[in-house]
Amino acid sequence: MIRSTEDRMTWVCTREPPMARLRLAPSPSRRAILDGGWWPTSRDPVVELCSLVTALTAQRGGVIERIMLQPAAWDRHPCRIGVDGAMVRVGWFTSLDAELVIITGPRDLRIDLAVIAPETAHAVATAAMLAASRPTTTRTAGTLPVPPSPRPRGAVRDGEDVAVWEAEGGHLRPDRQPTAPARI
Repeated sequence: MIRSTEDRMTWVCTREPPMARLRLAPSPSRRAILDGGWWPTSRDPVVELCSLVTALTAQRGGVIERIMLQPAAWDRHPCRIGVDGAMVRVGWFTSLDAELVIITGPRDLRIDLAVIAPETAHAVATAAMLAASRPTTTRTAGTLPVPPSPRPRGAVRDGEDVAVWEAEGGHLRPDRQPTAPARI
């Protein structure tokens, strides 16, 4: 396999990375499937992973050695990133869910995080991160209350999203009274 120069280089974030939007379970639990949720601000893996590694190191301590991601969810695919003088290897696996990132380190360190798409609305992303960070969650990243891919702006006509919500059982308009279920 011939590797390009870009594949062999270690990418370093040249600007201050944004603060990671991250929510972790209070303590690691063997009963939970996920250890928390992460809501990146962009699809640039160098900036976002530097931010994530910095936050995880500060919150959980220890050294992050490897990060595993799904390539379709990101703009580029570096194999190594430099964070605070350390090198973190990045693996890209098409078999991994786009909504999951796996972080590993020494002494059996493993953190599984649900990844919420950067375009997700604030309320929805917050709810998903809360659900993922419950110490007893048995949900997988793909079953969190987040739409798998947000709709592009302008794809829904005004009022159409309300009709869809109403048809699915939600009530958005306060002037609409709920109807009694039909008896069979």
